[in-house]
Amino acid sequence: MRTLVFLVLALVALARMPCLAAEMHVTKGLTHYARDMEYYYQKPRPEVLPGLLRTLASQGVLGHGEKRLVVAAFLGELARQRMASLEALGQGTEALPGEAGADARRTLAWAAHLGGLPGETQLLDSLLTDKDVILRGQITRSPAPLSAWQANEPAVPRMFWGAYMASGNPAWLDRLLDEAERYARLNAAGRQGEPGFAASAAAAALLYDMAPRHAGVRERARARLAGANGPEADALRLILRQSGR
Repeated sequence: MRTLVFLVLALVALARMPCLAAEMHVTKGLTHYARDMEYYYQKPRPEVLPGLLRTLASQGVLGHGEKRLVVAAFLGELARQRMASLEALGQGTEALPGEAGADARRTLAWAAHLGGLPGETQLLDSLLTDKDVILRGQITRSPAPLSAWQANEPAVPRMFWGAYMASGNPAWLDRLLDEAERYARLNAAGRQGEPGFAASAAAAALLYDMAPRHAGVRERARARLAGANGPEADALRLILRQSGR
């Protein structure tokens, strides 16, 4: 019972941590595009992507490293599925002034890498400038595609969610559920200092927050619960209980 209570309190606290969608609710444009992005997999509308990218860039969202990576994961998944052209999106950012344009191009560069696109080198050449030498090194030294990333910091589960928003591929939910179950095991054993614990906790909080709004999360959690026990089962029940469905 003490473990269950602690899980409830921890997940509630974590679920209240700022997320991309919540922080994008600054203007009417950002609110509109935040919703388009969150539910994109349910109703793909490629025509909104240029405006989405320009708005996020012009409002400074893409100047924040973690948010940039979440958007890049979203766009990279679309490009990997051939549901978006990063080249065309890059051309649409040419009118953006100063740092906004640079942030948009840097986001697309990450998207090319996270999507594991065959023409990544050419895309990076077209998107990045001599000022981006350090960034280019960071990109090329990082795993690719996104599925090769390990959830060793909280940004990574959020990137997995970014990819899920794009395609609805349940494999991304499985990665998040793996981390949520790991969080439950470590937390129950008092091993909060374990490497990657914060990332696993972030995955659990994200699922807890999104379950009420996304049937796919609930369905995947129910399927996991059928074969789970102990702390993992407690965490899954909390995610489902939060949804009330």
